[in-house]
Amino acid sequence: MKVEHADDELVSFADEMGMFYEDLGLPRAWGRVLGWLLVCDPESQSAEDFANVLHGSRGSVSMTTRALIRTGMVERRTLRGDRRTYYRIRPESWTALLEEQQQSTKRLRTLAERGLDLLKEEPPEHRRRLEEMHSLIAFCERELPALVDRWRRERDAERQ
Repeated sequence: MKVEHADDELVSFADEMGMFYEDLGLPRAWGRVLGWLLVCDPESQSAEDFANVLHGSRGSVSMTTRALIRTGMVERRTLRGDRRTYYRIRPESWTALLEEQQQSTKRLRTLAERGLDLLKEEPPEHRRRLEEMHSLIAFCERELPALVDRWRRERDAERQ
């Protein structure tokens, strides 16, 4: 498939990813670019490709790709004999995202513990909301590493 003749359904998928990211409070353009990079062929796309297919401005594409590079989801690359810069989903980026989530989960658990310490003299009904949060976050913190390890084992087994 050539970029100039992008399938409308694939572009629609990228648009839906944009709405998903916007619902999370992130720029819609992030989701649109990520969505396109997930379904496009070839897997590496230039800023011009994004602008043509997604009908975004060059400035918006530039800001978005720089931000996605900083998050570790996207990487820049060059192709021999071509002066343009290309972008693609960085291999292992989704796994890395879960590993970063582990760090955020740890921080949130620590905050919950601080809050519980502040409320240690309060009646149980006053602490209940924070205890529920702490319990769930602590569970996720314990389980996420095993989940990522299991994912890697299953993925590696499928590749063999």
